[in-house]
Amino acid sequence: MKTVTVREFYHNAGLVEGLPEGRQLVVTANGKPKFVVSKAQKPRMTRALAEQRAVGNPKGRKFDGTAFLASLKK
Repeated sequence: MKTVTVREFYHNAGLVEGLPEGRQLVVTANGKPKFVVSKAQKPRMTRALAEQRAVGNPKGRKFDGTAFLASLKK
């Protein structure tokens, strides 16, 4: 957990961007913690998650992306 002042946080936006995933940044004012900034972990895209988010009829035919790309190369 890294600690910075409000002034540092305000003037340096790169502090949050440079924070590793899942880590926290404590912002202090007058030596007291005011708020905590967390960088969330990015969700990994899995086949199950992709199928869950897919648009269309779930009971219909599955789309074969590899076969589609192969047909474009012909």
